Amino acid sequence: MGRVSASFLRRLPVDDGYVELVDYMGKGDLAVVNAARVSFGKRKDRLDDTDQRLIRYLAKHKHMSPFRHVQFSFRVHTSEVVCRQLYKHQVGCAYTSGEFREAATVWNEISGRYVQYEPKFHQVKGFRPQHRQNLQASQQQAQVEDNDAALHVYQDSLEHSFAAYQKLLALGVCREQARMVLPLGFMNTLIWTASLEAVVNFVKLRDHEGAQLEIRNLSIAVKELILPICPISVDALLQ
Repeated sequence: MGRVSASFLRRLPVDDGYVELVDYMGKGDLAVVNAARVSFGKRKDRLDDTDQRLIRYLAKHKHMSPFRHVQFSFRVHTSEVVCRQLYKHQVGCAYTSGEFREAATVWNEISGRYVQYEPKFHQVKGFRPQHRQNLQASQQQAQVEDNDAALHVYQDSLEHSFAAYQKLLALGVCREQARMVLPLGFMNTLIWTASLEAVVNFVKLRDHEGAQLEIRNLSIAVKELILPICPISVDALLQ
């Protein structure tokens, strides 16, 4: 893995949470080039123009295995609703091919079976109205007419849900069942490890106007974290 000088390499705020680049494996674009050139028994120590053309050729023609030799680990602190969407991103290298189907994109999160959750919830600043044409999206630059009333309903719901969680625990209910009353707005923390291919695939699918704004903000931050490490590959894969 990449050399770590602190508990994380770099942290970026995302709404009222954050994403950290905790670790990475591979020398960025050079790792991609060397994975591709090993077919000819060759290895490079530094990139040149021919290597940049090779990377763009690989991306254009969907020769993706070389992009899986760079791996990133992120620590993500965000709402559970964003976590649920992030877990869907297994396209590209979720499993290896062949007889043994081993996960290549993995997540580990704080478990409500092991620990008691704290009352930490996503703090919404403004509620957006539904998009008029896109049934799954919101109007990202707009706000509902009575935002204060909507915020009151949201906060009241969070407080009641957490109070119910605490009451269940006090009644002797196990943590794994008591957590069922918690809403998707509670803040969760997870470690996400994935290949360069999978991470860029996530960015490509979520950084657009049709994506939920909260996960779009996460994808923008993730791209900013990996771009200095693999600038040529990221640009090629996003084409």
